Amino acid sequence: MAAAPVDVIGSTPLSFTDSDGAQKVIPLSALQFNGSDLQVRSTWSARFDAGETTTLLALAKARAGAGELNPPPVPPPVPALSFTAARTGVETNNIRVSVDAEEGAAPLAAKLTVTATETDSYPTLATGDAAAMAIGVDAPTGTAGDPVAGTGLVVVKKGSTGATAKPAVADTGVLKKATGVDLKDADGKVVLTLLPRADYKGTGGLSYIVAVNGATFTVSATYDSTKETGTQTPVTLQNLGDLPAQVGYLVTASAPPSGAALPSDASVQLSGGAPGLAATGLLYT
Repeated sequence: MAAAPVDVIGSTPLSFTDSDGAQKVIPLSALQFNGSDLQVRSTWSARFDAGETTTLLALAKARAGAGELNPPPVPPPVPALSFTAARTGVETNNIRVSVDAEEGAAPLAAKLTVTATETDSYPTLATGDAAAMAIGVDAPTGTAGDPVAGTGLVVVKKGSTGATAKPAVADTGVLKKATGVDLKDADGKVVLTLLPRADYKGTGGLSYIVAVNGATFTVSATYDSTKETGTQTPVTLQNLGDLPAQVGYLVTASAPPSGAALPSDASVQLSGGAPGLAATGLLYT
Protein backbone atom coordinates (compact mmCIF):
# COMPACT_ATOMS: atom_id res chain seq x y z
CA MET A 1 0.00 0.00 0.00
CA ALA A 2 1.48 3.37 -1.10
CA ALA A 3 2.12 5.91 1.63
CA ALA A 4 -0.10 9.00 1.67
CA PRO A 5 1.41 12.40 0.83
CA VAL A 6 2.62 14.36 3.87
CA ASP A 7 3.14 18.02 4.79
CA VAL A 8 6.26 20.05 4.10
CA ILE A 9 8.03 21.36 7.19
CA GLY A 10 10.31 24.41 7.09
CA SER A 11 11.01 27.75 8.76
CA THR A 12 9.92 30.22 6.05
CA PRO A 13 7.52 30.34 3.09
CA LEU A 14 8.68 30.31 -0.52
CA SER A 15 9.03 33.51 -2.51
CA PHE A 16 9.48 33.86 -6.27
CA THR A 17 8.68 36.20 -9.17
CA ASP A 18 5.64 35.12 -11.18
CA SER A 19 5.10 35.36 -14.94
CA ASP A 20 3.83 38.94 -14.60
CA GLY A 21 6.92 40.08 -12.73
CA ALA A 22 5.10 40.24 -9.40
CA GLN A 23 6.53 38.82 -6.20
CA LYS A 24 4.61 35.84 -4.83
CA VAL A 25 4.90 34.43 -1.35
CA ILE A 26 3.74 30.84 -1.14
CA PRO A 27 3.04 29.10 2.19
CA LEU A 28 4.57 25.67 2.69
CA SER A 29 1.02 24.31 3.03
CA ALA A 30 0.79 24.62 -0.78
CA LEU A 31 3.30 21.78 -1.11
CA GLN A 32 3.46 18.13 -0.15
CA PHE A 33 5.98 15.32 -0.09
CA ASN A 34 4.85 12.24 -2.00
CA GLY A 35 7.57 9.85 -0.99
CA SER A 36 10.75 11.79 -1.76
CA ASP A 37 9.06 13.85 -4.48
CA LEU A 38 7.95 17.42 -3.84
CA GLN A 39 4.60 18.34 -5.39
CA VAL A 40 2.13 21.21 -5.48
CA ARG A 41 -1.06 20.26 -3.67
CA SER A 42 -4.09 19.88 -5.94
CA THR A 43 -5.91 22.65 -4.06
CA TRP A 44 -3.16 25.09 -5.10
CA SER A 45 -2.20 23.87 -8.57
CA ALA A 46 -4.86 25.94 -10.37
CA ARG A 47 -3.29 29.14 -9.01
CA PHE A 48 -0.12 28.72 -11.07
CA ASP A 49 0.56 28.41 -14.75
CA ALA A 50 3.00 25.80 -16.02
CA GLY A 51 6.00 28.12 -15.85
CA GLU A 52 5.23 29.25 -12.31
CA THR A 53 4.77 25.64 -11.20
CA THR A 54 8.17 24.75 -12.64
CA THR A 55 9.79 27.72 -10.91
CA LEU A 56 8.10 26.99 -7.59
CA LEU A 57 9.08 23.32 -7.59
CA ALA A 58 12.64 24.08 -8.61
CA LEU A 59 12.94 26.51 -5.72
CA ALA A 60 11.33 24.07 -3.30
CA LYS A 61 13.57 21.19 -4.37
CA ALA A 62 16.66 23.37 -4.01
CA ARG A 63 15.67 24.25 -0.45
CA ALA A 64 14.88 20.61 0.28
CA GLY A 65 18.28 19.62 -1.06
CA ALA A 66 19.84 22.11 1.35
CA GLY A 67 17.90 20.54 4.22
CA GLU A 68 15.59 23.54 4.71
CA LEU A 69 12.41 21.64 3.76
CA ASN A 70 11.59 18.23 5.15
CA PRO A 71 8.67 15.86 5.71
CA PRO A 72 7.40 15.76 9.30
CA PRO A 73 9.28 13.42 11.60
CA VAL A 74 7.92 9.88 11.54
CA PRO A 75 7.09 8.52 14.98
CA PRO A 76 8.82 5.22 15.68
CA PRO A 77 6.63 2.12 15.34
CA VAL A 78 5.16 0.81 18.57
CA PRO A 79 4.12 -2.74 19.48
CA ALA A 80 0.65 -3.48 18.13
CA LEU A 81 0.00 -7.20 18.61
CA SER A 82 1.72 -9.94 20.57
CA PHE A 83 1.81 -13.59 19.47
CA THR A 84 2.81 -16.59 21.57
CA ALA A 85 3.27 -20.14 20.38
CA ALA A 86 0.50 -22.45 21.56
CA ARG A 87 3.07 -24.92 22.87
CA THR A 88 6.70 -24.96 24.01
CA GLY A 89 9.88 -26.23 22.41
CA VAL A 90 12.65 -25.17 20.06
CA GLU A 91 10.46 -25.87 17.02
CA THR A 92 8.16 -23.00 17.99
CA ASN A 93 10.91 -20.70 16.67
CA ASN A 94 9.89 -21.93 13.20
CA ILE A 95 6.46 -20.28 13.39
CA ARG A 96 5.72 -17.25 11.21
CA VAL A 97 2.55 -15.20 11.70
CA SER A 98 1.14 -12.78 9.12
CA VAL A 99 -1.61 -10.18 9.55
CA ASP A 100 -3.57 -8.37 6.85
CA ALA A 101 -5.55 -5.43 8.28
CA GLU A 102 -8.72 -4.15 6.64
CA GLU A 103 -8.19 -0.74 5.06
CA GLY A 104 -10.39 2.26 5.71
CA ALA A 105 -12.07 0.90 8.84
CA ALA A 106 -11.92 2.32 12.35
CA PRO A 107 -9.06 0.70 14.31
CA LEU A 108 -11.29 -1.14 16.78
CA ALA A 109 -13.59 -2.41 14.03
CA ALA A 110 -10.98 -3.26 11.38
CA LYS A 111 -10.93 -6.93 10.43
CA LEU A 112 -7.59 -8.66 10.89
CA THR A 113 -6.91 -11.73 8.78
CA VAL A 114 -4.31 -13.77 10.64
CA THR A 115 -2.42 -16.70 9.12
CA ALA A 116 0.34 -18.88 10.54
CA THR A 117 2.87 -21.35 9.19
CA GLU A 118 5.55 -23.57 10.65
CA THR A 119 8.21 -25.68 8.96
CA ASP A 120 10.32 -28.08 11.02
CA SER A 121 13.31 -29.66 9.31
CA TYR A 122 15.52 -32.50 10.55
CA PRO A 123 18.56 -32.94 8.26
CA THR A 124 21.38 -35.47 7.94
CA LEU A 125 19.47 -38.49 9.22
CA ALA A 126 21.19 -41.82 8.48
CA THR A 127 18.69 -44.28 9.97
CA GLY A 128 15.26 -44.52 11.52
CA ASP A 129 16.83 -44.65 14.97
CA ALA A 130 18.72 -41.43 14.26
CA ALA A 131 15.47 -39.83 13.11
CA ALA A 132 13.72 -40.85 16.34
CA MET A 133 16.48 -39.21 18.36
CA ALA A 134 16.33 -35.99 16.33
CA ILE A 135 12.55 -35.68 15.90
CA GLY A 136 11.34 -37.30 19.12
CA VAL A 137 8.73 -39.99 19.62
CA ASP A 138 5.04 -40.18 20.50
CA ALA A 139 5.55 -42.27 23.65
CA PRO A 140 8.95 -41.75 25.31
CA THR A 141 10.23 -44.36 27.76
CA GLY A 142 11.83 -41.80 30.05
CA THR A 143 15.00 -43.87 30.09
CA ALA A 144 18.24 -41.96 29.66
CA GLY A 145 19.58 -42.37 26.14
CA ASP A 146 16.20 -43.20 24.61
CA PRO A 147 14.38 -40.76 22.31
CA VAL A 148 12.50 -38.00 24.12
CA ALA A 149 8.99 -36.76 23.38
CA GLY A 150 8.76 -34.87 20.11
CA THR A 151 7.80 -31.20 20.36
CA GLY A 152 7.51 -30.38 16.67
CA LEU A 153 4.72 -30.88 14.16
CA VAL A 154 5.51 -34.56 13.72
CA VAL A 155 6.86 -37.40 15.84
CA VAL A 156 8.24 -40.87 15.22
CA LYS A 157 6.07 -43.75 16.33
CA LYS A 158 7.79 -45.58 19.16
CA GLY A 159 9.00 -49.02 18.09
CA SER A 160 8.69 -48.31 14.36
CA THR A 161 12.44 -48.10 13.74
CA GLY A 162 15.19 -50.72 13.55
CA ALA A 163 13.90 -52.90 10.71
CA THR A 164 16.61 -51.49 8.43
CA ALA A 165 19.83 -49.54 8.80
CA LYS A 166 19.37 -47.85 5.43
CA PRO A 167 18.07 -44.31 4.88
CA ALA A 168 14.57 -43.50 3.72
CA VAL A 169 13.89 -42.76 0.06
CA ALA A 170 12.31 -39.53 -1.19
CA ASP A 171 8.64 -39.14 -0.34
CA THR A 172 5.99 -36.47 0.18
CA GLY A 173 2.40 -36.34 1.31
CA VAL A 174 -0.27 -34.91 3.59
CA LEU A 175 -0.71 -36.20 7.13
CA LYS A 176 -4.09 -36.84 8.70
CA LYS A 177 -5.22 -36.85 12.31
CA ALA A 178 -3.78 -39.82 14.28
CA THR A 179 -2.69 -41.52 11.05
CA GLY A 180 0.92 -42.41 10.44
CA VAL A 181 2.86 -42.86 7.21
CA ASP A 182 5.62 -45.42 6.76
CA LEU A 183 8.85 -44.02 5.36
CA LYS A 184 10.68 -46.84 3.58
CA ASP A 185 14.16 -47.59 2.28
CA ALA A 186 15.11 -48.58 -1.27
CA ASP A 187 14.22 -52.20 -0.49
CA GLY A 188 10.73 -51.35 0.73
CA LYS A 189 11.53 -51.89 4.41
CA VAL A 190 10.09 -49.47 6.97
CA VAL A 191 12.67 -46.98 8.20
CA LEU A 192 10.21 -45.28 10.54
CA THR A 193 6.55 -44.40 10.93
CA LEU A 194 5.90 -40.67 10.94
CA LEU A 195 2.91 -39.40 12.94
CA PRO A 196 1.30 -35.98 13.31
CA ARG A 197 1.58 -34.57 16.82
CA ALA A 198 -1.15 -36.00 19.06
CA ASP A 199 -3.10 -32.73 19.27
CA TYR A 200 -3.45 -32.37 15.50
CA LYS A 201 -7.11 -32.43 14.45
CA GLY A 202 -6.97 -30.61 11.13
CA THR A 203 -7.37 -31.68 7.54
CA GLY A 204 -5.10 -30.69 4.69
CA GLY A 205 -2.76 -28.27 6.43
CA LEU A 206 0.02 -30.61 7.57
CA SER A 207 2.40 -32.00 4.95
CA TYR A 208 5.79 -33.73 4.96
CA ILE A 209 8.71 -34.08 2.58
CA VAL A 210 11.56 -36.59 2.69
CA ALA A 211 14.61 -35.45 0.71
CA VAL A 212 17.62 -37.67 0.04
CA ASN A 213 21.12 -36.28 0.45
CA GLY A 214 23.58 -39.01 -0.53
CA ALA A 215 23.61 -41.55 2.30
CA THR A 216 21.36 -39.46 4.55
CA PHE A 217 17.86 -38.03 4.37
CA THR A 218 16.01 -34.97 5.65
CA VAL A 219 12.50 -34.99 7.07
CA SER A 220 10.61 -31.70 6.84
CA ALA A 221 7.08 -31.05 8.07
CA THR A 222 5.04 -27.95 7.26
CA TYR A 223 1.79 -26.66 8.74
CA ASP A 224 -0.06 -23.93 6.84
CA SER A 225 -3.23 -22.57 8.41
CA THR A 226 -4.53 -21.38 5.02
CA LYS A 227 -4.60 -24.95 3.72
CA GLU A 228 -6.85 -26.22 6.49
CA THR A 229 -10.52 -26.70 5.75
CA GLY A 230 -13.27 -24.80 7.54
CA THR A 231 -14.19 -21.17 8.05
CA GLN A 232 -11.38 -18.86 9.09
CA THR A 233 -13.11 -15.70 10.29
CA PRO A 234 -11.06 -12.51 10.75
CA VAL A 235 -10.75 -11.04 14.24
CA THR A 236 -10.58 -7.47 15.53
CA LEU A 237 -8.56 -5.80 18.25
CA GLN A 238 -11.52 -6.43 20.55
CA ASN A 239 -11.61 -10.23 20.16
CA LEU A 240 -8.00 -11.32 19.70
CA GLY A 241 -8.74 -14.41 21.75
CA ASP A 242 -11.04 -15.70 19.03
CA LEU A 243 -8.44 -16.62 16.42
CA PRO A 244 -9.69 -19.30 14.01
CA ALA A 245 -8.85 -22.78 15.26
CA GLN A 246 -6.65 -23.31 12.20
CA VAL A 247 -4.42 -20.42 13.35
CA GLY A 248 -4.87 -21.14 17.05
CA TYR A 249 -3.25 -24.53 16.50
CA LEU A 250 0.07 -22.66 16.32
CA VAL A 251 -0.35 -19.36 18.17
CA THR A 252 -2.39 -17.18 20.49
CA ALA A 253 -2.78 -13.42 20.05
CA SER A 254 -2.98 -10.75 22.73
CA ALA A 255 -2.40 -7.06 23.37
CA PRO A 256 1.18 -6.04 24.27
CA PRO A 257 1.70 -4.23 27.61
CA SER A 258 1.26 -0.86 25.89
CA GLY A 259 -2.16 -1.91 24.56
CA ALA A 260 -3.34 -3.32 21.26
CA ALA A 261 -3.09 -1.20 18.13
CA LEU A 262 -3.81 -1.68 14.46
CA PRO A 263 -0.67 -3.26 12.97
CA SER A 264 0.81 -2.61 9.59
CA ASP A 265 0.41 -5.45 7.10
CA ALA A 266 3.41 -7.57 7.99
CA SER A 267 4.64 -10.88 9.31
CA VAL A 268 6.80 -11.89 12.24
CA GLN A 269 9.01 -14.90 12.90
CA LEU A 270 8.61 -16.06 16.50
CA SER A 271 11.74 -16.49 18.60
CA GLY A 272 12.84 -17.45 22.09
CA GLY A 273 11.41 -20.97 22.02
CA ALA A 274 13.28 -23.59 24.05
CA PRO A 275 12.48 -26.73 26.05
CA GLY A 276 9.64 -25.64 28.31
CA LEU A 277 9.44 -22.17 26.70
CA ALA A 278 7.11 -20.93 23.96
CA ALA A 279 8.44 -18.64 21.24
CA THR A 280 6.93 -15.16 20.97
CA GLY A 281 6.80 -12.29 18.50
CA LEU A 282 5.52 -8.73 18.09
CA LEU A 283 3.93 -6.92 15.19
CA TYR A 284 4.28 -3.13 15.09
CA THR A 285 2.21 -0.20 13.90
